[in-house]
Amino acid sequence: MAAAIPLSLLVLLLLGPGGWCLAEHPRDSLREELVITPLPSGDVAATFQFRTRWDSELQREGVSHYRLFPKALGQLISKYSLRELHLSFTQGFWRTRYWGPPFLQAPSGAELWVWFQDTVTDVDKSWKELSNVLSGIFCASLNFIDSTNTVTPTASFKPLGLANDTDHYFLRYAVLPREVVCTENLTPWKKLLPCSSKAGLSVLLKADRLFHTSYHSQAVHIRPVCRVSHGE
Repeated sequence: MAAAIPLSLLVLLLLGPGGWCLAEHPRDSLREELVITPLPSGDVAATFQFRTRWDSELQREGVSHYRLFPKALGQLISKYSLRELHLSFTQGFWRTRYWGPPFLQAPSGAELWVWFQDTVTDVDKSWKELSNVLSGIFCASLNFIDSTNTVTPTASFKPLGLANDTDHYFLRYAVLPREVVCTENLTPWKKLLPCSSKAGLSVLLKADRLFHTSYHSQAVHIRPVCRVSHGE
């Protein structure tokens, strides 16, 4: 009998980088997926994925209407010239010895790392302002991110999406290991979904179950991808 259920929640937001377009097809799409995996220890891991793909260049197009892509994050991408954003809130530790490799690596607490566009002139200022805004969106303590807990990695955290340049000057990373993950973090996270928690797999995300697991992690990953033809 499994004694614990490790749980991972992901919102993957993918942006097309511009180019040709097939106007007759929708420019955005949403795919939901739940993967249930029996673990060697006898536990069960449940991984929820909500993948939104949007054929848009937010910095160039001056988008005012949002259908599936969350408006709050779209405005951040445009205002702060973000190329990639990766944010996770994790409670507990993934026990690799008993559960095998994790679906995605994430440290306990809050982790944020961002690639800015090379047009940003003051990366540190944009980084600080961005963390303050994200703090409000996710009801977290990201506003405590400052120069004392921020680093600029030079040999890791490569872009996960389409990238022509990897000048690490435009990369910032921070982690708050003491950040407590609770219901206040889950509610705004679910609001990023088009139907919130009223339809789809999100109706299964019950706080009373989620926060009684031995491990859970919720994350948002935004990255640019290559545009492909319809029918991929």
